[in-house]
Amino acid sequence: MKEVLKEVLDVVKPKPEEKKLIKDLSEKVIDEINSRLRRKGIEAHVFIGGSLAKDTIVKNKIFDADIFLRFNKKYSEDDIRKLFKKIFFLFRIKGERIKLKKLHGSRDYVRVLFKNHSEFEVEVIPVSEINNPNDARNVTDLSYFHVKYIRSKLSKRKKLADDIVLAKAFCYANKCYGAESYIKGFSGYALELLIIHFKGFENFLKELGNQQDRLIIDQEKKYKSTSEILEKMNKSRLDSPIVLVDPTFKERNASVSLSYSTFDIFKIKAKEFLENPSTSFFQEKKLDINYLQKKAYEHDGIFLKIELKTNKQAGDIAGTKLLKFYNLLNRDIVDYFDILGRAFEYHERINTSYIYYAVKRKKERIIEGPKLEFKEAVENFKKKRPVWHIKGNKIYSAKPTDITPKDFINEFTNIHKRTIREMGITKIKIV
Repeated sequence: MKEVLKEVLDVVKPKPEEKKLIKDLSEKVIDEINSRLRRKGIEAHVFIGGSLAKDTIVKNKIFDADIFLRFNKKYSEDDIRKLFKKIFFLFRIKGERIKLKKLHGSRDYVRVLFKNHSEFEVEVIPVSEINNPNDARNVTDLSYFHVKYIRSKLSKRKKLADDIVLAKAFCYANKCYGAESYIKGFSGYALELLIIHFKGFENFLKELGNQQDRLIIDQEKKYKSTSEILEKMNKSRLDSPIVLVDPTFKERNASVSLSYSTFDIFKIKAKEFLENPSTSFFQEKKLDINYLQKKAYEHDGIFLKIELKTNKQAGDIAGTKLLKFYNLLNRDIVDYFDILGRAFEYHERINTSYIYYAVKRKKERIIEGPKLEFKEAVENFKKKRPVWHIKGNKIYSAKPTDITPKDFINEFTNIHKRTIREMGITKIKIV
């Protein structure tokens, strides 16, 4: 176990020169922001947040740093929006070629892309400068308190920072990391709290891997009892396999994004790793398309690959819309095909999804009619479908299916034209 984890850390922890570069680039962004704040007389200041501030950053294809721009609380939400826009109008950094990408969120924010360092990004998020978490007007306002809390805990046990890096790498590789709606996994902050609570990565896997019932954690004893948590916390925040009371804001469940299905995947992988430790558990798995192709071939079926694109903002918004399309497609495709296997993947960088199916065409499609008590509706059903049968208290008809996947997709897109347009789907192509 120790040898495996040491080997993994050597890979997933950024090298000192990489850390230095992302810090240097962040400082350049901060210097330019501070210069503009002074020139424009805006009362705000910057602090570095996220994994960079806590030293829990994981080496990935893209390194990102979070910078929070704290506006004086006297400013209204409209003031913050206008001032933030003013700060980043014609934003330039001396000695760097950059590109700004404006992103939508609970408050709009900016991503700074460095053309000479394409593997590094800096996100600047506007927040309100509050002294008490209870005064938060937006969830991002709590970020300052999250950083402060995690850093205070890690200052006493520095080794836990490495354990957090391991937890993030493990969950990312096994598709359990990310609060986005299309992932429904652990957030970075939730993992940090859990590693601190369980005092290490191995304990974290052991405790959660064997968890059967819903787990309730209140590390800082913000409530008197578990029953008080269940009684006083908003019910919508309790719909999660782990209720993790945010130490900085007790009304918040820090793991509310985690779904039961994602947690089940995590538990399986945690047990497998503990039984047979291997670096492979920290390596992102590619979708096994060959398995689906083989499944289709063995059952004399059809292998289908569909490419989807959307004009929605890349990330949580686009991913959620594309997943919604996939779920809608799953609901309708079973009318014509038996599903032997299926898979969905979303690539944020190209804002594209691929849907894979191994299917077998059904011999007939069963069409459900009205209940027998509605005599006029039943007679109309019989007129439209001369071949019919009674089952229970309803009338049904069976229709042979000779539809091709292409014809099905055309029919599907025509039926759901309005919904697909609302999802911002711009391309549906059978590859």
